[in-house]
Amino acid sequence: MTAPVVLRLEGLTKHFGRIVAVNALSFDVYEGDIFGFLGPNGAGKSTTLYMIAGLVHPTSGRIEVLGRPHTDYRYVRSRVGMLIEIPAFYEHLSARKNLELLARLHGDISPKRIDEVLERVGLLDRATDRVAQFSHGMKQRLGIAQALLHRPQLLLLDEPTSGLDPEGSVSIWKLLRSLVADEKMTVFVSSHLLHEVEENCNRIAVINQGVLVACDEVQKLLFFSKEDYLLMFEDATVRAQAEVFLRSREGVEIFAVAPLDTQAAALLGEDTIWIRTKHGLMSTILTELVEKRMVPRAVIPQRKTLRQFFFELTRRQPAAL
Repeated sequence: MTAPVVLRLEGLTKHFGRIVAVNALSFDVYEGDIFGFLGPNGAGKSTTLYMIAGLVHPTSGRIEVLGRPHTDYRYVRSRVGMLIEIPAFYEHLSARKNLELLARLHGDISPKRIDEVLERVGLLDRATDRVAQFSHGMKQRLGIAQALLHRPQLLLLDEPTSGLDPEGSVSIWKLLRSLVADEKMTVFVSSHLLHEVEENCNRIAVINQGVLVACDEVQKLLFFSKEDYLLMFEDATVRAQAEVFLRSREGVEIFAVAPLDTQAAALLGEDTIWIRTKHGLMSTILTELVEKRMVPRAVIPQRKTLRQFFFELTRRQPAAL
C-alpha cells in the first residue's frame, strides 16, 4: 500500500527572463520518506527548494503540501519546518533565548517544547551558552531545532551536513532517521554529498538543467538497466581473445580503464577486462565464453554506486528546452 503523499510537484516551472531554471518538474514525496534531491551546480535545486518553501513564486505548475496548495500559507507553514541556507542566529544570545524569540512567530510554543527540541538535537546541556561559542555543527543542529519547534510533518533541509566533519554528519543523519522513525516525519534533503544520500535516503530525484532525469527508490535506481563486471583471465592471451569476442557482442561495453575512480581500478591489468552488460545478460555471455574456451578464472560484479549513477545521468544532456 502506497504511503500518503506529503509533497507533490506537478509541472513546476520557473523562468528568470529567458532562462528556464526549472522545467515542468513533477514528482511525489511520501510520508516517511527521507527524500534526496540531487543535481549538479546550476541544475535548479535551490530554485525548486525556494519555490517549495514559498520564497520564490513559480512561473507555472503546482505545489501541494499534504493535499493543499502551497499558497495556503497559514496551513502550509504550520506543517512545514525548514532550514534553508546557513542558519542565522543572534550570536550574543543563548541557544534557548534564540529559540524563545523564534517561538513567538508561531505563538503557541511552550518552554517545555523548547527544551524538548534542544534535547532532541543534543544541545540541552548547552542551552544557556551563547551561540557565538557554538561550532558549525552545533549551529546546524540548532537550526534543525528551530525547524522542529512547531512539530512539522515535512522538514525541508538544504545541505544540512555541508562543512561538517564526519562525526557531525553522522550525528545529523542519525537525528533525521530518528525523526522519521519516532515522529513519522517526512524529510526532503537537497545535498551534493552523494555517499551520504546513498546511505540515508530511501528515495531520490535527480535534476539536470532544470529537467527531472530520475526519480525512484535508491536501490531500484542503482540496479537500473545495466551491470558492471570485472572478468579476470588466466593470461593476457586469453584475455585478448575474449576482448575481440566481447567487442563484437551486442549488449556489451568494454572499458580500457575503470569508468570512475574506484578501488576496483587497481585490479585492471593485462589479464582483466571491465565490461558493462544489459541487465540479465551476463549468464548468457559466460556460457558463450565457456563454449569458446575463453573461461574467465573470476567474475567480480561491480556494485553501482549513487556517485556513478549520478554522473552517468548528468553527463547526458537533457532534451532541448
